[in-house]
Amino acid sequence: MSPFATIVVPTFNQAQYLGHALESLLAQTDTSWEAIVVNDGSTDDTASVIDAYAARDSRIRTVHKENGGVASALNAGLMKARGEWIHWLSSDDMFEPEKLAINRRWIETVPGGNFFFSYFTLLTEATGKKERRRLWGPLPDSAHQILGLFHRNYISGISICVRRAAWEQVGFFNEELYYAQDYDQWLRLLSKNQGVFIPEWTVISRNHAAQGSETFPAACYFDTAKAAIRFINEHSFPELVPWADLSDGASASSAITGALDVACDRSSFIYCLGAHPALVLRVLEWVFSCEDREHDQRKQVCSRIEQMALRDSDDDEWSWMWRQLALSLAGGAASFCYSQIEPAELASRLYRSRQVSKDPSLQPVRDYMKRFMNIEVPLALPLEAGSARIVFLNCGQAERHPAFREALQRLADLGYRPMILSSNHAAEAALYEWHVRITIVRIASLDHNSLPWLGEFELGISLPDKEIPVWAGAGQLIHWDDGVSTEANLQKILMFHPTDADTTIRPVLFLERVLWGGGAERVVYEIVRNLNRQRYRPVVLTMFDEHGKGLGFPADVETINIQKYLYEAVGETCSSDLNGGAEKISVIRRAVRKGRALYRRLLSAELRERIGVGRRIVKFRALLSSIRDGQKGTPSIKKESTPVSSSAPGVDFVGAMYHHGPQANGLSRVMQRFGNDVALIAVMEEATVAAWLAQASIGQPYIASLHTVESKILPRLYPENDRYLAEKWVLSSACNGAAAVVFPSAGGGGDLHENFGVSLEKIKVLWNPVDCVQIRRQSWRLVDEVSEWKSAAKTFRMVHVGRLDDEKNHELLLQVCSRLKQRGRDFSLAIVGGGGDREWIERQIQEHSLQSRVFLAGEQQNPFPWMSAADALLLTSRFEAFALVLVEAMVCGTAVISADCPTGPGEVLANGEYGLLVPNGDCEALAAAVERLMDDDSLKERLVKRGYRRAEDFDVKKIVPQWEALIDSVPYRKR
Repeated sequence: MSPFATIVVPTFNQAQYLGHALESLLAQTDTSWEAIVVNDGSTDDTASVIDAYAARDSRIRTVHKENGGVASALNAGLMKARGEWIHWLSSDDMFEPEKLAINRRWIETVPGGNFFFSYFTLLTEATGKKERRRLWGPLPDSAHQILGLFHRNYISGISICVRRAAWEQVGFFNEELYYAQDYDQWLRLLSKNQGVFIPEWTVISRNHAAQGSETFPAACYFDTAKAAIRFINEHSFPELVPWADLSDGASASSAITGALDVACDRSSFIYCLGAHPALVLRVLEWVFSCEDREHDQRKQVCSRIEQMALRDSDDDEWSWMWRQLALSLAGGAASFCYSQIEPAELASRLYRSRQVSKDPSLQPVRDYMKRFMNIEVPLALPLEAGSARIVFLNCGQAERHPAFREALQRLADLGYRPMILSSNHAAEAALYEWHVRITIVRIASLDHNSLPWLGEFELGISLPDKEIPVWAGAGQLIHWDDGVSTEANLQKILMFHPTDADTTIRPVLFLERVLWGGGAERVVYEIVRNLNRQRYRPVVLTMFDEHGKGLGFPADVETINIQKYLYEAVGETCSSDLNGGAEKISVIRRAVRKGRALYRRLLSAELRERIGVGRRIVKFRALLSSIRDGQKGTPSIKKESTPVSSSAPGVDFVGAMYHHGPQANGLSRVMQRFGNDVALIAVMEEATVAAWLAQASIGQPYIASLHTVESKILPRLYPENDRYLAEKWVLSSACNGAAAVVFPSAGGGGDLHENFGVSLEKIKVLWNPVDCVQIRRQSWRLVDEVSEWKSAAKTFRMVHVGRLDDEKNHELLLQVCSRLKQRGRDFSLAIVGGGGDREWIERQIQEHSLQSRVFLAGEQQNPFPWMSAADALLLTSRFEAFALVLVEAMVCGTAVISADCPTGPGEVLANGEYGLLVPNGDCEALAAAVERLMDDDSLKERLVKRGYRRAEDFDVKKIVPQWEALIDSVPYRKR
């Protein structure tokens, strides 16, 4: 009569534990069992231990064989099994006394079950501590058990109870797998049998130093990934969820979610050999395989892939994979043909990647490949090796050319990540193909809706007659030359980032008020991020600590706050603001006395003589009078067309020097860290003055970068006339002392020349750069508040983005809304930004009864989803130097309506060609422009299309090279 249970006990050199294992069998309360103990070529006392127990109890049978691994030992035992139910007991583990009895009870409870498993107790040998563990991984939905195994192996092998007929149906253990033979077996069993979990503790798993998971832990993970990939290779998506009813919409959606949850977790076991889209491709293959498939299911998959592609991440394989998938979907790819993924190729790619990055975990990959894949990999890294992402664009059928394929394979062998991306031809269907080392994507068009999904990559390559769009985030661009050999083209590709030993990498210092604030800081961020690192080393200097939330600079960019250098030199000083805050005259007098003393300590006699402050100190009485009067508006100011005379009476140079002197001194101290070849770019007024003062003492040439209409902003910054006159003269002198003065618009430069006497030869117009790729990508991010705004009742959505202060003229903005409301127009306005006028704006919204139509979204680190969700962006500013927000809105695909400020918007919009321009401050004209867009969808569509084209003119890939040329023109500091 066959026993109820067969327990296979494989063992190799574990004589010290084997007795405990066999004793746990003899202690079973259910006695209908046989044990087949397989000695897998042990060299210790294992054989004698087995034979002794076999002689003691006839239920214990022995098999002695040559060493072949755990899988071969298990298979040897299985071939001799007579029991109806198969169990496995490792020779260093134990069964609880009720193990078999519990199994029998559950079999009777679930008569249709063929595969049972349970909890286990972990015994740590080093401490003797027993811990009741639940599972190695989360228990998945019963319909998605295979998907759960792709995430973690939640089945403890010694806890299983499997009907022998079920085992024979799927075959025995795969002997090619040394560590994951059990994992592979569970996958195959669950493809035919739904597992039944027993929520009881039936076994004891011993953890000790000699077991495989401790001696070579990485191999366990590599082997598991290999088994999982092979299984996915052999099974379609419906076969991966055999217990899910995919004909039911809800069930299918749940299965897709389950698969994507695993696929989107980079810690899942399927990725232990590196990133690959196997599971995602199986889902895409099924979802797009039938025209009748529910649209919502496709949308579900696309949305999840897009979310993954937009995550903040580095340039690793994981991020690159999701971006390629999102690109293919955005480009209209509807054909996803699954290609077999060879684990050995994945392992080779992982090894090369770790070689290039000098990853300390390189050796386990090499050992695994040698021992378990029979692959020898070189220890030395080729000189040409690298990891750059290389995209071949608009290459058509070039991938079919033998020479082209050879080049791609060579690049892949060297560790690079080549990809072929081409626009669709009439006879071809859009597609996505993944071949481990080379990805091929063919899409409908290479434009603003597709290319940004790919994000940034190091090198773009095109055929000579093909232009690479700015929407491709290539750091550098080169052309493939059909007129030369493959080797010559390869050498050109491999030298795309040459470092000439004779070329010095020049430090470029950007001095700005704060690390992150408004448009000026965004411009610095883009320039710094895109400067050629083979020629320049950017460093960001800040004058003050306070700053808003912003994007972080790249890791290779050093940031320095110059205030600490001043404090180290002179200690703690009085920092009272002369224009406010100090109510008592005595406090102000003490501040001025300290300012005078500090001024003499900080500035050299030569510099004091140059600016002549000592000869022209104004009467302090005038300053006290202006403070007591509580003057808040802009005073009457002389509007000279030339710089203020340095000998003019009533000019507060003391206040000016008290403010700028410490910054100049701190800058001078910081500059000592850098060589004479440093280039200094001073951003905005305070930084420009500090650079000028520092130049007097250390002779450092500098570029002044101004971002506003100075004749408008300077009186607002310094409302007291005496201080304004001093600051105007100082700024004028600082601009004329610069190597160049950069302004983002011709109108702003003209204002600087006319009202500040700055030489036209000094003024250079460089448009503010925008990163079209990154802005477009950020505009696609999901923001809950934006989604709620979009899902509200159908209305015309408007957005205003900018600081909440007087110069942005929110009064005009709300007057327009009030007028639209009076005319019965249906609209919603989101005001995005933060600032001191928030309470005033909130009161105005209430006074105009606009609470249901206008809301304040607050300051947003990423305002672009708000722009993208709007039908129109409104700009109502009293003045702008450039109006960067207009370009950003155009990148986001939003029509723009702007007040025609004296400078800026007219230049950006080419006098109305790319957006609607209305007279500055004209409420009726602005309201009429909004109504035009409301009533004319074709007009809005035209403006959006034109906006995309116009935005390309301001892309960083066009503007930053102009900055690099200007930087090169700045002379070195004189020794």
